[in-house]
Amino acid sequence: MPRPAPAGGDLGGGLERGGGCAGRLEDCVQELSTRQARLARLHAAARAEAAGSWLEARRQYTGLTGFADTGPAALLGLARVLIRLGDGRAPSVLAEVSERGRRLGDRSFDGVPARLAAATLEAEAAGPGAPGALLDVAGDVLAGKYAVAPVIRLGVLRYLASRLPGELAPAQAERRARLDDQIAELRGEARAAAGLADDLPEIARTATPAWRGRTAAREPARTLIYRRRGDGGVIGFAVDAPMLEAAAQADGAAGLDVASHARPLVLPSGTSPGPALRLIQQVPLGAALPHLSVALVNPASDPDPLDEVIRERSRRHVIYTSALAIALGLGLLAMIRGAARARELAQLKSDFVSTVSHELKTPLTSIRMFAEMLEQGVARGDPEKAARYHGVIVKESQRLGLLIANLLDNAQIEKGTRRYTPTREAIGPVARHAVATFETLLDPAGEGRNPLAVAVSGEAMRAEVEVDRDVVVGAVLNLLANAAKYGGPGQPIEVAVDADAAAAWIGVRDHGPGIPAGEQARIFREFYRAPDAYRSGVEGTGLGLALVKRHIEALGGTVEVASTVGDGATFTIRLPRAAVPEAL
Repeated sequence: MPRPAPAGGDLGGGLERGGGCAGRLEDCVQELSTRQARLARLHAAARAEAAGSWLEARRQYTGLTGFADTGPAALLGLARVLIRLGDGRAPSVLAEVSERGRRLGDRSFDGVPARLAAATLEAEAAGPGAPGALLDVAGDVLAGKYAVAPVIRLGVLRYLASRLPGELAPAQAERRARLDDQIAELRGEARAAAGLADDLPEIARTATPAWRGRTAAREPARTLIYRRRGDGGVIGFAVDAPMLEAAAQADGAAGLDVASHARPLVLPSGTSPGPALRLIQQVPLGAALPHLSVALVNPASDPDPLDEVIRERSRRHVIYTSALAIALGLGLLAMIRGAARARELAQLKSDFVSTVSHELKTPLTSIRMFAEMLEQGVARGDPEKAARYHGVIVKESQRLGLLIANLLDNAQIEKGTRRYTPTREAIGPVARHAVATFETLLDPAGEGRNPLAVAVSGEAMRAEVEVDRDVVVGAVLNLLANAAKYGGPGQPIEVAVDADAAAAWIGVRDHGPGIPAGEQARIFREFYRAPDAYRSGVEGTGLGLALVKRHIEALGGTVEVASTVGDGATFTIRLPRAAVPEAL
């Protein structure tokens, strides 16, 4: 019997397919993708069956019978294949096919009702020794027991006749003869309905292995397309002009830019539409249909669609050209800004190298000079002078160590190898430790220090944060060192530590010249130093604030600056409070 094609709207899966997807969009998309994959496997199984690859077809069909969408079609295919293979499982599969056929009623597989498909398979499974079963199914088809289209009825009857053995009992041979007569009658009716009766001799005479087309003798609007098969038979189909026009309309809908009233019209080659229609374009339908052409027309009373196309394309051209000009302008601007930024960065790095060279040489020179003076005995017998020389050496060593630490820190951040070790710390004690360390580094002897005013609230002493303690201490030391440099000798430095329910913070305020508003965002860039810093001769590398910002942000915090020119600056490190641990 004709096999159900696993393509088209009446696929086996359509018989028992579940309703629309009511779940999440992602689940619906996944389900659709899975169904499409099963449909592709059903196609592969049908191709394997058509090619006679029975084992491959059996494997494919077996894997698809358990699903609601592909199960009915796969079960029918499996039954056909098992019958061909003489497999002992065929009876059980046929029983399930019969049950499924009764349950599905008149629902069809590619036009063949499920009950008819099941009955045909059961009759075929009975084998050559029981031709009566095949003849009974044919009789039911002819009696109208199954609702099938005439073309499908003819195909089913021809299939049933082809499965009958050559030698039959007299009564069965008589039934076979009547069946052949009825098939011939149905074929004649089908040919007459298609207007083919007068064309068959010419088709048989002119058919070649290549597809050909000709106009039907009785139906000028009908085209017959046919070719000769390898076994000498002829196959073909008929297409009416409205079908070709509909196909041209569908193909042109996405690619033709024409007026809304324009439509395709199939014409004999060499002819043109009447005066009421305007011909826009006309092309042949191809080598297989040399006698036909498809023309694109619209009413002559309508505006010429080509004028509309030109106007529309002109508008698009202006829009696209403007968009391209804007894109090029933005790209040029971005390139100019990038080049300017690259030049600025190169200059900053050059200045940084010069500054670092100076910053490294200065403490090294001091250390070497005072060490040589001690070695030469300049301070021999003068303990006070020796202590002062030692203090200078210690101070410059600490200064050099801080500079080297900053350089190494920056290199680690640039390479992405900087690691942090967060611990739970109260913000108040961390700030006090940083201040005490700074006082020692600034002047171990306690002379010439900037006065430090430290205010730590009670809440800050209790407020805990998840931080790398050494990193926070280093950040505060950087801010204190900047406050001492820019505030000047003897100028007070104020440190305020406080917290609220969400965050804790450490603020460092100096009484220096302040920072202009336009410079406040730039001072956190690597290598950047404000012009006033260069003019005032304040030493520095331009790395300190950049490191502070990157370290604190890596710990989940922020660094803020507030300044008024002439009234100093306040830098604030703000860190989120640690979550309160749940009670056991």
